[in-house]
Amino acid sequence: MFQNNSITKKQHYIPQVYLRGFSPDYLRKKEKATATEKYTIYCYALESEEQSKKAVPIKSICYKNYLYEMFDEQGQIIIPNYFEHCFAELEKMFGKYRKKLEAKVFIKDNFYIKCFLTEDEKIFWTTYIVLQILRSPQIIRCAEEQCKNTWKNEVSDIQARNISRQFTMPFLKEITENDIEAYLIEFLWKPMKNMSFGVGVDSEGKIVTSDKTVFICSETEKIPCEEYDKVIFPISSQICLFMFGEKNKQKCNKNFLFPIHEEDREEIVKSMSVSAYENLYSNHLLSKEEIGYIKEVEKDRPVEVKTHVIF
Repeated sequence: MFQNNSITKKQHYIPQVYLRGFSPDYLRKKEKATATEKYTIYCYALESEEQSKKAVPIKSICYKNYLYEMFDEQGQIIIPNYFEHCFAELEKMFGKYRKKLEAKVFIKDNFYIKCFLTEDEKIFWTTYIVLQILRSPQIIRCAEEQCKNTWKNEVSDIQARNISRQFTMPFLKEITENDIEAYLIEFLWKPMKNMSFGVGVDSEGKIVTSDKTVFICSETEKIPCEEYDKVIFPISSQICLFMFGEKNKQKCNKNFLFPIHEEDREEIVKSMSVSAYENLYSNHLLSKEEIGYIKEVEKDRPVEVKTHVIF
């Protein structure tokens, strides 16, 4: 395998800039220019029910070696760090849009406006969610297996690897509506198109996330569905994006800001626990109440009882 110091070996599928928002250091240091690698985070392992007593560096979690690289048949890396650079630009945008939210979620008057998120913000956050799903190792692996099942002996393992990354990370070419990359994006994005948006703000800063980051469920097991039932995407320890579809839209406003209370934290913890692959992440040691919420939904992993968890 080709190795070079200029190539990023540890490639994070959960961006460090994202995890930084759930670090105990974030609220203390966000006014200062602090290096990302200095941030730490608490981990809770769902399988073993073990919680790290000490916060670990965010650079040490949620990565795989050379995850996004493509190889030739001799094991040499093709276009090194290409996808890493693409994701770096996306992550800069994430930081920019998170700051936009932080600038307005604590303004009390904004709890009364009818359209809290701009159209630009809604497009960014739904697109970001889709790309975050597609870049996950689990989805890439599924695409790789699908390539092998479709073309069988016609493609090598390396070719299947490369094709899966080409399809799930739409940065190699200009995409037309007939391309499979466009189909995958549309497949995930279209059910969110007409959902209602609610941005929750937690003044206590206790929102948690997981190694999946996005909770999506639907009352039907039909995929693709017309509309998701609910989407939950924690953005930081203080901000969480909720999206409401189907019958849930009738119970809330279309585009609003709201204060997060304990019942909302309970829902976030349970949703993140049900959909997580292995770990929850937080800026604090989980309380007995939070661990109790996790245990309540243990039996529902990986599929929730009343709803079908899609991703």
